[in-house]
Amino acid sequence: MFPNLFPVFPMVPLLVDIAIVVHFLWILFLVFGFVFALKGSRIAYVHLGGLVFALGLNALGWYCPLTHLENYLRSLHEAHSAYSTSFIARGLEKFVYPDIPENLLRGGEILLTALYLLVYGYWAKKVGWWERLRKMCGSKRDGRRSG
Repeated sequence: MFPNLFPVFPMVPLLVDIAIVVHFLWILFLVFGFVFALKGSRIAYVHLGGLVFALGLNALGWYCPLTHLENYLRSLHEAHSAYSTSFIARGLEKFVYPDIPENLLRGGEILLTALYLLVYGYWAKKVGWWERLRKMCGSKRDGRRSG
């Protein structure tokens, strides 16, 4: 489907490795990023957005864009050796793409995301965000009624 660009663009294997490492780091961030929420960091908002994005992907049965990037980069060249990626990338691939049935994996990801959303609910209550949101919504309703 794609032409073999390996002689023209010899950095493709390195780009595949970089994409796998970024994918691995993204997964770690989604798994352990709730710590930012518990510490009150603004990075928690990025984590929350990532969780919502991951929940949408899993609920709709779609694959991560990083998976598509890795597959595209691999399709740009033929494997010139027995191993098409580096030793570290092969190890990370086993974590990024575990040998688990897809339905079980997606179900686990959805449950984990729901758990994290509960953590975010706790965090929002702890920092008083829910109370501020209620006050904002209440003041907007009062303004509409009086006008």
